[in-house]
This record gives sequence, C-alpha cells and structure tokens, in this order.
Amino acid sequence: MDASGRIIINDRCLRGPLTGVGHYVAELLARMPREAPDLEVFGFYSGWRTGRPPTPRRPADRPSRPARRPPWLIRRTALTLYNAAFRIAGTLKGCTLYHEPNHIPASWRGPIVTTVHDLSVLRHPEWHPADRVRWYEKDFSAGLARTTHFITVSQFSKREMTQVLHVPADRITVIGLGVREVFRPRPTQEIHDRLTRLGLPSDYFLYAGTLEPRKNVTGLLAAYAMLPAGIRQRTALILAGVTGWGRQAVEEWIAGHHLNGRVRVLGYVQDETLAFLYAGARALVWPTLYEGFGLPPLECMACGTPVITSNLASLPEVTGEAALLVDPRDENELTHAMSRIAEDADLTARLRAVGLTRSAAFSWPDCVRAHAEVYRQTLNACAALPSHTSHPPKSTGGR
Repeated sequence: MDASGRIIINDRCLRGPLTGVGHYVAELLARMPREAPDLEVFGFYSGWRTGRPPTPRRPADRPSRPARRPPWLIRRTALTLYNAAFRIAGTLKGCTLYHEPNHIPASWRGPIVTTVHDLSVLRHPEWHPADRVRWYEKDFSAGLARTTHFITVSQFSKREMTQVLHVPADRITVIGLGVREVFRPRPTQEIHDRLTRLGLPSDYFLYAGTLEPRKNVTGLLAAYAMLPAGIRQRTALILAGVTGWGRQAVEEWIAGHHLNGRVRVLGYVQDETLAFLYAGARALVWPTLYEGFGLPPLECMACGTPVITSNLASLPEVTGEAALLVDPRDENELTHAMSRIAEDADLTARLRAVGLTRSAAFSWPDCVRAHAEVYRQTLNACAALPSHTSHPPKSTGGR
C-alpha cells in the first residue's frame, strides 16, 4: 500500500483506565484492520512500530482513590515532548493523515481529522480543572484552524460546533458510537453469583461514569436521599467509575448526609464487572448536565436494564423513547423517576424491551466503517490538490 492510505491516530488516552474517549480509540484501532483493510492505521502510543492492532491496558477492579494531577508546567512540557515524538513517528511511518480523537490536534504537515465530542470546557469551564481550561484557552483555536475535517458524535454537538465555533456544517461528519459485545443481558443466577462475590446488595440503583462536576453526582445523591425510607432501605445506590476532578464534594455529601451505609463507591471496574453491575441494577441513574453522547445509558440498555437520564444536551437524541428523561437540575423530578422504577413493574418491563431495541441500533463496526470513509474522503480530496498547494482543503463533505 502506498503512503496515501496510512493514518496515524493519537492514542495517548489509552495510557490509563479507559473512559469514554479511551474506549472510542481502542475500538477504532482494534476494528479498523477488519472493517477497512485498504487503510493502514497506526496508534502511536499503543504499538505503532509493529503495525498491529493494540491491546490497551484494561486495569482490574480497584477501589476509588484521589486523582493526582501534576502541576501545569510539567503537564505542558510532557505534552510538548509527546507531540514532537508523535510527529516524528508519523513521518517515519509515512503517514499522510492524522486523526486526533480528543479535541485538540498537535501541529502536523498534512491533513488532520479531529473528533470534537462536546464543547463542555468552552461552555462550562467551571466544571473542569483550571489547567484543562488553560490548555483549551491556549491551544483549542489553533487546533480548529489546522483541522481539515471534523467528526463529532451527535447532532447536538454538531449544532453547537456550527453555532458556537462557526464551523461550516459541511466540514462536520456525525458518527454515533457503539455498544461493545460484553454488554448484554445475563442469566439471573450468574448476576446473583457475581454480585455476591463482590459483596454487593441484590437491589440497587447504579451510576456508572467518572465522578466529576458535570455528571451531577451530588444531584443524584440528593435525589436518592429524598426517596421514601422504605425504598431507600431496600435499594442501595452504587457509584462505579474513575475518580475525576471534584471527587471531594461527592465524599463530603455522602458523609454529611449519613448515607455511608446505603451508598457504595466502587471506583474503576473492568468491563466484565461493569456488565454485571448494569445487568443486575434496578436502573441506571445518569443525571448528567451536559454530554456530547453518553455511552453508559446505551451500554446499560444493552444489558436489559432501565435507564433514567437527563433531558438535556445529546441524551434525548441518543436514548430516544427508551429512557425516562428528567430535568437533572430538578432533584424532586429525579426522585420521582427513581420511585416509579422501584414500584412500577410494568414500566420497568417496557423500558427493558425498548432499551434493548434502541441500543442494538448503535454498532461499533458501523462506527468504524464511517470513520474509514471520512479518512478516504479526506485523503482523496487532498490528493486531488495541485502539488504546489500548501494547505489541505477545508471540506470533505458532511452529514
């Protein structure tokens, strides 16, 4: 294959426990050889030298612990050195297209495809640590300017990009994410056995995701605390996910409202454990304030479990009629939805059935094939330019 079909993906998000963007990148790299054999795709961090699909590190279940963020200057220096090594690696491999899957591309002599999942740092900087906000203030505009074509994960995010960033709609392709095969219904006895081994209750509401301000975990805790005593006594609340910025507020809320006995904070759990947690839950309660897509609701639906989630941002688009949608800023509304799920068996059965159908519409193979088509369009558009043209085209067609 000639160099025109070689793509390098910045996969440094695979370094730590995989959250949403990490799973997205891992799926692209692992599936691209099967879904688009005409393209060569390399992940710099995860094994670009071999050219083989990566096997990203998926750490075992572990208790939650405070996240440690190095000082800004150290992070900035490390990023600069990483970007320099990334460019050298891409040049040595003869890559002609660079895909940045996480908002801000490094400089690159050639076409760039950038995935912008959402604009939360720009729209709500108060939900993010100061060094992340500073990074966006310094680099985001330059990244927009050097990008040839954008991918985003929902029509909601595309609208925000056109309205807030003034990116032309034909430079943005919307590609929804998928549901991994591990997330599926499980036999009741298997669920019981797994929960017993984990020392978890058999009746619980579940939150799955990073513990950070925009996920509105303290709002969930407040709603749970307002449940009728009978429901709260028989139905626990389990929080599973990576510790993010703002964890202290969650811990203080639990301690201050004497919920230690009914709320369990598990920390990061691996996929197989998470699948059983989804399958065994009374419902996933996911009252996020802002989301570009939101994988946990789809994953939970695929496990045959009802979902209560936000009526804001992309969530109505992603979940359709398959979830109970609430205003996440209204704790009374959230409490009422949890009570309905706890007491209405017919509603629970309906949501299970509709959720399985809805989640089946989101496929990682479809997602990867759509990415491959964007790569091809971008490469073809650039190849058609006159040889003296120094800048790639700023449109490759969109959805």
